[in-house]
Amino acid sequence: MILSPLAREFYRVAITTDGDVTDWEASFDGGTTWHDGEVDPDEETFTRWLLAGPDAPLGTAVAVITADVVPIVRATDNPEIVVRKAPRITLDR
Repeated sequence: MILSPLAREFYRVAITTDGDVTDWEASFDGGTTWHDGEVDPDEETFTRWLLAGPDAPLGTAVAVITADVVPIVRATDNPEIVVRKAPRITLDR
């Protein structure tokens, strides 16, 4: 994903695992904080998080992206703790 510093935009990820996992959290700061994802209403195989660039108007974003990042996601509805790297977010400068 390429995110404009002025944008608020959904980060959408399709995550593949063995077994049924439907609830995911994501961290955009190396695992310090975690944010619940939501099922994308337009495509139920995707989970999404609303992100904002550092210059975006205030809103309901779960995280403000101030530098390029490789998020991590983890399952929250499974007895195993499934952790995956997610696709990179590049801040468009």
